[in-house]
Amino acid sequence: MEISVLCLGQIGTNCYIFRREGGYRCGIVDPGDQGEQVARWLVDKGLEAQAVLLTHGHFDHILGIPGLREEWPDLPVYCHPADLGGRDTTSLFGETFPTVRSFGDITPYREGDTVEVDGIRLEVLDTPGHTPGSVTLRAENVLFTGDTLFAGSMGRTDLPGGDEGELMRSLKRLGELEGDYQVLPGHEGRSTLERERKSNYCLRAAMGR
Repeated sequence: MEISVLCLGQIGTNCYIFRREGGYRCGIVDPGDQGEQVARWLVDKGLEAQAVLLTHGHFDHILGIPGLREEWPDLPVYCHPADLGGRDTTSLFGETFPTVRSFGDITPYREGDTVEVDGIRLEVLDTPGHTPGSVTLRAENVLFTGDTLFAGSMGRTDLPGGDEGELMRSLKRLGELEGDYQVLPGHEGRSTLERERKSNYCLRAAMGR
């Protein structure tokens, strides 16, 4: 599997583009808030978007959906039902943003579901805490952890819907996965699960170490 990352927006959200080695069909994990830029990047590379998979529903991870659907109108978008939003807008940091629900046709996914993109199979792991519907996506030796697990830290829980207890349980679950994985978080740099088990205070605390 070949993975590219685009760092987007003022918050520096990681948008991951994955595909088979040498393939042109790709999936997108968290399109950030600059969908037109992502679409141009894909078209310039000769790539064709097949699906968008959201790790959670915060604005900096989802606002790129309309721009991508301008290029690919029937592009499937997947999101956990708990993060769809009860209305078409929500307020955060004193501003109003659209919710995932407002973008039209959304396919819900949750624990145990899988999404396949050109032969690459992604498994959905429910990892709530940062938001009620946060998920981690596992594909081969990679974990797309969204804002649950960062290199050296964890996601914040002081935003609406955040729950520190839930997040600690989610971190414990990730830490107890068998073997090692690349950890590709929603912000900042990548890591490995083994490195985080050894050095991430938050993960170690969640695991009782």
